[in-house]
Amino acid sequence: MKEIAQKNEKMGKAAIVSVLLLVVIQITLIGCATPPSGRTSGIRTSQEATDIWHSYQVLPNYKYYYAGGDAQPNFIIGIDDRYRLTSKLWKPVDLTPEKLKNWINYISPRVGYSQALYGADITDLDGNRVGLWYSVRDWRRLGTASVNEKNQVSVTRPAVSTGRMKRSDSYK
Repeated sequence: MKEIAQKNEKMGKAAIVSVLLLVVIQITLIGCATPPSGRTSGIRTSQEATDIWHSYQVLPNYKYYYAGGDAQPNFIIGIDDRYRLTSKLWKPVDLTPEKLKNWINYISPRVGYSQALYGADITDLDGNRVGLWYSVRDWRRLGTASVNEKNQVSVTRPAVSTGRMKRSDSYK
């Protein structure tokens, strides 16, 4: 009986040590994931970006790209021409308001109909907008973006699959 009590006590201590070790590892990984300055670049949903897309504005100082079919793309991005897109995952396009209107509304009219945020800002390390993102088919599908100090922008697209969504550069 005494042996069983000692085993239970040892197992309890081992469980506590394991949990504490996992907490320490998790805190360490979280600390490593954030740059020391707390600055990150990326993609963040934005009502302003959505409004720009839904008004079919083609900004004169932006270069535009898309992913997916030529007639019905899944994603559209615009990059401020002070930056250079380094991702080879995107097709350049000479975007017009009419083409944009057709792309955005090919499934069903969205402008004036849906309050959902289909647009997002692509941001630099200081949180400044360097580009715009639009998900034509599913507004929840955001890629990832990074901007380096040489004004180079890399934007990935989420993978479109029949099951769960995963982020991937391999989406075609």
